[in-house]
Amino acid sequence: MKIFISADLEGINGVAAPEDVEETGSGYQQARVFMTEEVNAVVSGAFAGGATEVVVCDSHNVAANIKVEQLDDRAQLLRGDTRANSMVHGLDESFDGLILLGYHAKFGTQNAILDHTFSPSMIRDLRVNGVSVGELGFNALFAAEKGVPLIMATGDQSLEKEAKDFYQEVETVVVKYAEGRFCARCLPRIKTQDMLVETAEKAVRQAKEKKPVAVPDSLEMEITFQQVNLADGAMRVTGTRRADAMTVAVKAANMEQLMAVRQVLFNAAAGFYNPLF
Repeated sequence: MKIFISADLEGINGVAAPEDVEETGSGYQQARVFMTEEVNAVVSGAFAGGATEVVVCDSHNVAANIKVEQLDDRAQLLRGDTRANSMVHGLDESFDGLILLGYHAKFGTQNAILDHTFSPSMIRDLRVNGVSVGELGFNALFAAEKGVPLIMATGDQSLEKEAKDFYQEVETVVVKYAEGRFCARCLPRIKTQDMLVETAEKAVRQAKEKKPVAVPDSLEMEITFQQVNLADGAMRVTGTRRADAMTVAVKAANMEQLMAVRQVLFNAAAGFYNPLF
């Protein structure tokens, strides 16, 4: 049984502020340790639940956060940026379950630690066929199209709600409780790790019973940017249409195409970004 773990940083226990997730931040090096501990807990639980192969995709920022020397040596690690499918690169039809570890709620969610949708400075909302999704929903749809169900998600209480709204049967672990965008009530780390092991074992044991959500045959993505000029930049991409001043829409035949065009749109928009106005 093959399990794919996409690991982000904002939803890790002990992480609460921008300084914890930026490479130059005062809390970043400690956050890497916390992240690696939680990844190891889920890897351990996955193997206890019957996994024969576990691939961990380091999915925060430039994807070089997990401390390789401390990672469970049974896990394979996808590390490094410039890859085709972003936070779920390497995920294909051979996997039996997707685990989203250390994830965060989408931009604009109240009582959610470090809420954003791919880029807090650029993206206000992202919709697939009219439904607003965050990183969890977008990546889980990509997996679902390949027949891989979302079996587990971890983060704060708002991420848990977002996960359950997307797929009611997903197993979840709340590792901390947001009391503001940059304020978290963190659970004891050892308790968190125990919950992660137990839940991962359960999720993997039940993985073959889970069915992925249905993905429509025809897809349209709408991205509402934080600035009008960002939408201007995104309009340089062939095949886009302007839905309103800050929103650009594009159609695709499948999630693989949508994944690719999302990244192209972001890069095109970024060229027009101005942090001062």
